[in-house]
Amino acid sequence: MGWWRRIFSRRVLRRIPLVWTIGCLVTLLCLVIFILGLDVVDAVSDKLYDALLREVHGDSKSGRVAIVDLDEASLQQLGQWPWPRYLTARLTERILSGSPSVVAYDVVFAEADRTSPNEIRADLHRNLNLNVEIKGLPEGMDDYDHLLALALSEGQTILGCFMHVSPTMVNEAPEASDPLYDGSRFFLRGGAGATNINAYLTQAREITVSIPQLRKSAETAFFNASVDADNVVRRNPLIWAFGPQRIYPSLALEAVRLDRGLDQCMIEYDKRGVVQLRLRDMVIPCTKSGRLVVNYRTTTENPNTGLASSFPTYSAADLLDGTVSSSVLSNKIVFVGTSAIGLRDLRATPLTSLFPGVEVHATMVDNILAGDALREPNWMDGAQFMAILLVGLFMTFLISRGCSWLSFLLTLVTLGLSLATAILLLKHRQMVFVPAWTMLSTLLIYPVLTMIRFWQEEQQKKHVRNMFGTMVSRDVLRYLETNPESFSLRGERAEATMFFSDVAGFTTISEQMEPDRMTELLNRYLTPMTNIILGHGGYVDKYEGDAVMAEWGVPFRADDHAAQACLAAVEQQERLAQLRPELEKEFGQTITVRMGINTGTVTAGNMGSDMRFSYTVMGDAVNFASRLEPTNKEYGTSILIGEATAEAARDVIEVRFLDKIVVQGKSKPVNVYELLGKRGAISDDTRKMASLYTEALHLHWERHWDDALYKLAEALGIDPDDGPSNTLRIRIMGYRETPPPDDWEGEYVRATKD
Repeated sequence: MGWWRRIFSRRVLRRIPLVWTIGCLVTLLCLVIFILGLDVVDAVSDKLYDALLREVHGDSKSGRVAIVDLDEASLQQLGQWPWPRYLTARLTERILSGSPSVVAYDVVFAEADRTSPNEIRADLHRNLNLNVEIKGLPEGMDDYDHLLALALSEGQTILGCFMHVSPTMVNEAPEASDPLYDGSRFFLRGGAGATNINAYLTQAREITVSIPQLRKSAETAFFNASVDADNVVRRNPLIWAFGPQRIYPSLALEAVRLDRGLDQCMIEYDKRGVVQLRLRDMVIPCTKSGRLVVNYRTTTENPNTGLASSFPTYSAADLLDGTVSSSVLSNKIVFVGTSAIGLRDLRATPLTSLFPGVEVHATMVDNILAGDALREPNWMDGAQFMAILLVGLFMTFLISRGCSWLSFLLTLVTLGLSLATAILLLKHRQMVFVPAWTMLSTLLIYPVLTMIRFWQEEQQKKHVRNMFGTMVSRDVLRYLETNPESFSLRGERAEATMFFSDVAGFTTISEQMEPDRMTELLNRYLTPMTNIILGHGGYVDKYEGDAVMAEWGVPFRADDHAAQACLAAVEQQERLAQLRPELEKEFGQTITVRMGINTGTVTAGNMGSDMRFSYTVMGDAVNFASRLEPTNKEYGTSILIGEATAEAARDVIEVRFLDKIVVQGKSKPVNVYELLGKRGAISDDTRKMASLYTEALHLHWERHWDDALYKLAEALGIDPDDGPSNTLRIRIMGYRETPPPDDWEGEYVRATKD
């Protein structure tokens, strides 16, 4: 049971990038919302589907569908609806005379015709106790329903019925029964794990059908149109349940069955719901609740009604008076319905807001016959789930690894591909894939993860700032951030002061100590030294073991860079004097540091390879500063500075002119100075000793060896450990034995770089 603790332990979680963690959580959130459903997203999905369908819809294809319209003109000419049944019978006869394949009424005749003579006599007798005879009527004209029944029986006809929807899918017996229901019209084929078919179908609690007299002459099918939350018809039912043992077909399905001359329709279903319907070799795709996703056709304006229409439409009045020949209906599946606004059979579809309801049934028939009904397979929800998951992981990987512009570009590509995939599937495969959820996850993940990346980059910048802050002071760093124009990283010529320091005898020290102790010792020494450099506005260029390289004047301008470098060196020696006893006690090592400082023109900028570079300086002034540091060893000094540095910082420091030397690789001598301390901070003895040394130096240049030695003796009398005095004394004694050449001008030639 401890495995989950190991997975979610802090150590493991710390190894998981934050972008991946947030990306997976947002993806999981999208999946949960998808499973639970969200009305707002569903509404957006519906509108997106409508837009896609408007892009790919086409003209009617089967050429087998026609509509007889009970339009406003017919009602004005022949009277309000419902018409007397004899008139409806005449219309039926007129339609059937054109030899249509099927005639389907988008109408229910739920009551007997009260205008029939026998109904009038019965009504007068029932209400007024009058026995009335109507004479002169031809035989059979006393019952208009009988006339309509006879007309319906002359061909393959269908009468509509209306399903009153139950609020839930139930298997309970309905409130009313239907003794004329023909249960042999369907047979079922259930797959593995499938339950009762009624568990998947929309259930009616009640049904309104035509009177039995008419139903015996025609088939019965429902004409209900199912609307979505926005009252748009997108998926219309093909089958509907009325109680646990009765399934009714729609007008469209029944019309196709009769047109094909078949007795039965097969319903295939599995554990997820209805898979498809079959009329022998004709496969009709449908949703899991038995609905057809209607592939609406291009519409044109009907000149008689001003409404949208997709199929040949003929006014009922024009058929009855012979204006339109019934032959136009030959071999057609004819729907009789109404576009009259007062009869309230107008629907909204993805293509138009006013569409006669009868046209919906006609479109469904055209879809079935043309074989291009839209498909929304039961596994589409699973595909949507996987699409959200894959897009979420892809976006997370992309944003976590890619640069910002590439992430943005590929996010747009992902959105475009989602739309393109949906359009291609709809146009070429008649498959409905609405990418609203996929696009939602993309549009949700991208800004969230981009903000996380932005925050991470800010944290990284802060981290880099902290790291860079170990190389320059916080004030300087702040100045660089607010004044980026004050320096260049591309390389430039600049006046700067370079500083080099090194621990004397560090190789021996490192050999005597364990690595961890040596590292601790170095950190104890370098930390205060670095702080002093930064405190004086210096830039720590690099550490090389115990050695430190720093610059003043670059990468930012400073007028007093030489003075600040010298003051920093003096303070480092002062701090080291305080720190030395502690380090000796703790580590058993005596730390002595030599420093070299020089001022001059350098080349400063980012240097290195294309893959790795750093800001540094190059030039003769840099090389000379690096040579001054080891020169301390020969003179027994701690800080040596070049002449330019001594001149630039003379107002704040005390120096001793040490010598003029020729470093390796050069032919001309340069003046070197020892940095003694801050201006006014050295003792009178030190100042007098320095003066005596300078006198001795000049005397030895003039080859007055004895006088020079006398001055050095006085200096050593003040400080017997003065390194330069001892060094010069030994050199003069050597010159007394072996004088320098005749062209010698007092310079000292160093034989090595170090």
